Amino acid sequence: MQFFIMSQFNKFLKTVGLPGTVLRVLKNINVQKEFLVNHIDPILKDALQNNDGSLGKPDIDKINHYYGLAVPAILGEAFCVLRGTEMSLTERWASTSQGAMTGLFDDFFDKDYMANDAVEKIVRLNEGAAGKRSNQKLFDIFYKKALENAPDKKLLQDALLEVYHAQVESKKQAAGSLSAKALLAITLFKGGSSVAFYRTVFSPEATGKEKELIYNLGSVMQLANDIFDIYKDKEAGIKTLLTETKHIHDIRILLKTYLQQYYADAFELGYPAKNTRAFLNILSIGIFSRCFVCLDQLEGNEKLTGNEFDVSKYSRKQLVCDMDKKRNMLRSAKKHINEMP
Repeated sequence: MQFFIMSQFNKFLKTVGLPGTVLRVLKNINVQKEFLVNHIDPILKDALQNNDGSLGKPDIDKINHYYGLAVPAILGEAFCVLRGTEMSLTERWASTSQGAMTGLFDDFFDKDYMANDAVEKIVRLNEGAAGKRSNQKLFDIFYKKALENAPDKKLLQDALLEVYHAQVESKKQAAGSLSAKALLAITLFKGGSSVAFYRTVFSPEATGKEKELIYNLGSVMQLANDIFDIYKDKEAGIKTLLTETKHIHDIRILLKTYLQQYYADAFELGYPAKNTRAFLNILSIGIFSRCFVCLDQLEGNEKLTGNEFDVSKYSRKQLVCDMDKKRNMLRSAKKHINEMP
């Protein structure tokens, strides 16, 4: 009875707070879009003018519409809400630079197929930009911008090395068969190291329980990313928990389990409850509630294949969940109220 009352009270709070959370997220996105236009576009235009062909529209789109936008506007702003202060200009520069680096860094492995030691040299700053391809030079620019604006350069560089090690480990996803346990371990490592990297540009430094919470947040975010990337991963021959599952319901339960634990741990950090709830609401609206909309769509495909999920049998339309559609936005709002912890 007590659990039911608390559950209904939480739904009430989320319902009442929903408009404010949505407006806050939209405002943060618009602020970041303006920053990108004023400060990042000139860098990108210069890079494209001297392009050797290694930079393309997808690279620019990842910066302007995905990582360079979402990393500061969703994740970075959530960190700031948790600590109870506004994002500084220095932090915005550093966080935006980290976001801009992300897609370029992924491409060193996924598109350029660079040797591991060559990528490690770039991370360790053992190579100058001279003689590099345009995409590597652009990565260097943003990497140096991130270091210039980070409160602790070594902390950022060490965190990027962990991201590098996770990327090396994730190469196993394209080769041979992996157990569900192995896929989960790669997922947790890849996501956890990435979000730990993004957290390094915000003060004060995360320590103890908060450090563990940030890593766990990244782990759940990687699972969320895999939900939305299922078609792309299928086409590329990348094995994830999503591409290999026989029942989407299992993924739903896994996501809910991680989120419930994550929410409980967040309230144990010692921040004001108001800050913690606002922090979690931003992440829910910006990331996690959307996942349940996509899972509904994916689970519906099972009826077409003998009540078992078979990623090889579905079209792009059946696997890609378009969250720009109004009906999916509304569904996401309902999931935020009814399915999030």
